[in-house]
Amino acid sequence: MVVHPLLLNTLGMDLKIGICEDDSFTRSTLAASLAFADVQVVFSAADAASAMAEAQLDMPHAAVIDLHLGAGPNGVDLARSLRRLSPEIGIVFLTSFENPRLLEKSLNGLPSGSQYLTKKSIESVDQILSAVQESISKSRKTLAPSQGGIDILTDHQLDVLRLIAQGISNSEIAVCLHIETKAVQAVNSRIAKKLGLDANQSGNQRIQMAKAYLRATGIIHDN
Repeated sequence: MVVHPLLLNTLGMDLKIGICEDDSFTRSTLAASLAFADVQVVFSAADAASAMAEAQLDMPHAAVIDLHLGAGPNGVDLARSLRRLSPEIGIVFLTSFENPRLLEKSLNGLPSGSQYLTKKSIESVDQILSAVQESISKSRKTLAPSQGGIDILTDHQLDVLRLIAQGISNSEIAVCLHIETKAVQAVNSRIAKKLGLDANQSGNQRIQMAKAYLRATGIIHDN
């Protein structure tokens, strides 16, 4: 077996990787790309429960995990469960979310040594393999989500922005969050300022705010 150059001298053995990704096309494409790079894909699961069941049968050296796995446990939940089974397992998050707080506000801390990659930043499987190598190295360091943008918003501001992206009006947001409509308007202004949006230059400010959120979650990719 010819080991991919990025993985030479990492383990001294065939590298085994598990995949957990709820999108079937992405999952199969990733599995095929890793297999083509001479990596042994020991499981390719669509949800956390299936991944855990497979891992108990054949524990991989590293797992490439989507953050959002549909209903049930998310990618961070799965990563922590895998670490309880095997503390040395490498964790690579591969997700459309620029920051895990966009999925859940409580997802601030990631397992130590884990690598956080966004799908839109990936141009080749080499980037994933490089992250895998770092995740299983003895001196592994956490690659955290990039700072700035959406990440600088408070939890309350993120709640408001999420509702704006859903097309909910200020008055409806006020009802949802049990605050005054004027308070929502004030939060909107602070969000726009933090995101560098200017209503006079960017058109409708709410539309620009919604686009900023949707870009950060990977739903849209325009600039």
